[in-house]
Amino acid sequence: MATTTVAMGKVLAKVHENDPELPHGWALDSHGRPTTSTQEALAGFLMPLGGYKGYGLAMMVEILCSVLSGGRLGSEVGDPRDGKGPIGYSQCFLAIDVERFLPRAEFAGRMDRLIGLMKSAAPAEGYDEVLVAGEPEWRAEQERSRHGIPIEDGVWSKLLAAAERLGVPVPCG
Repeated sequence: MATTTVAMGKVLAKVHENDPELPHGWALDSHGRPTTSTQEALAGFLMPLGGYKGYGLAMMVEILCSVLSGGRLGSEVGDPRDGKGPIGYSQCFLAIDVERFLPRAEFAGRMDRLIGLMKSAAPAEGYDEVLVAGEPEWRAEQERSRHGIPIEDGVWSKLLAAAERLGVPVPCG
């Protein structure tokens, strides 16, 4: 999950769509001023999720992923958009043995209760239901398992050209 208001992919989608405007609150320009300009956002920064509290969460993620791992820090990671130099993403994986805290069945029951409490809340205006973390992705996975993964025509054309150039057979269907 991005620790910014939106993931960079959303901004890059706007670039791909030739959309010059971003929603307010997504980005800052290179001087740290709020901007709705897609191009200024690319030269600047994405807004941290949750203001100063999100900034603190982002710092914690940076400590776990970069400082502890010995990986590249912050802007040292590199920019995959500019095609210059290596990209140095770092990661952190955390495993928790639930049964060190409480029996697995009790944990599952408490999780079900928590999810039920969240889903019993009235949805925000303009929404049909309250979702929990991972639910949109699970639904997308089910949909794509049934109907395939949507690929834009331009992307498909590039994939076909690369497959032909590399001699990779393309499955039909």
